[in-house]
Amino acid sequence: MAIDPAFILLFLDGLGLGAAGPQNPLSLPGTTPFLTAYLGQPLVNGLAVQTSTLLAKPIDATLGIPGLPQSATGQTTLYTGQNAAQFRGQHQSGFANGSLRQLIEGTGLFKQVLNLGKRPTLANVYSPAYFEAIAQRRRRYSVCTLLNLTAGLTFRMPYEYEQGQAVYWDITGERLSRYGLRRAEISVMEAGRRLLNLSQRHAVTLLECYLPDEAGHAQDYNQAQRSLSRIDQLIDQIVAGLAPNTTLIVTSDHGNIEDLSTPRHTCNSVPLLAFGPEAPAFATVTSLVEITPTLVRELQQPNHS
Repeated sequence: MAIDPAFILLFLDGLGLGAAGPQNPLSLPGTTPFLTAYLGQPLVNGLAVQTSTLLAKPIDATLGIPGLPQSATGQTTLYTGQNAAQFRGQHQSGFANGSLRQLIEGTGLFKQVLNLGKRPTLANVYSPAYFEAIAQRRRRYSVCTLLNLTAGLTFRMPYEYEQGQAVYWDITGERLSRYGLRRAEISVMEAGRRLLNLSQRHAVTLLECYLPDEAGHAQDYNQAQRSLSRIDQLIDQIVAGLAPNTTLIVTSDHGNIEDLSTPRHTCNSVPLLAFGPEAPAFATVTSLVEITPTLVRELQQPNHS
């Protein structure tokens, strides 16, 4: 029976590939036991794995622009296939309002998926307080929020989280109690199940996780290990439950957590991990620019059997 390909895209803010050493929590085998065993090597410099259903390689996040890579331009590049740093003439931190919004509105991943007649979804849960803060100009839209907004898609709200239809950016929802949810915290296994269930109904399911960048800026080794362990468990759960037509893509926008000697971002490459039948299609990807075009191209391929 022929079935169309589907993707889960797990975005990890601030996770690069650095040198092994005491400053790099990713270089310790106990930090990410599943990934280290599955890939046969830790997530450090020299990462290189390729089989018919698995790809792990470094890709460029500097985008040919001097200076430290930043979130707004890195994420816009990732989600549009356009070199946002080159478009702006610099790396831009924080948010993508202004001229970067033009790129997202024109070539955003979700809009491209919709144009193919397929369904994308943002798995992250949002709160009414977030949009109230936006209206009062106390907050600005993040890149992935604009990705969803400009595609005309609805956002997953707390009642959907309680129904098992959303995931918080910290994976377990331990910080969600501030929004008054009765059963805010879930297990990593439950978060993985939710993503897998969403992927059965959508061509692209995106979850954004900011844990690595938060720990990197804090230069907190214990926090970094806890965050990376949680991410490792989530990937383990997803890979174990992937449908035959579904591929998990894991990547980042810039380095940070891999070098706790500094609170700043790094110029290190970021990992591109692909688990599933479409993994070989990403073998030629060399930078953040090529991820969305590759993913969209694979969605246009004839049904896979």
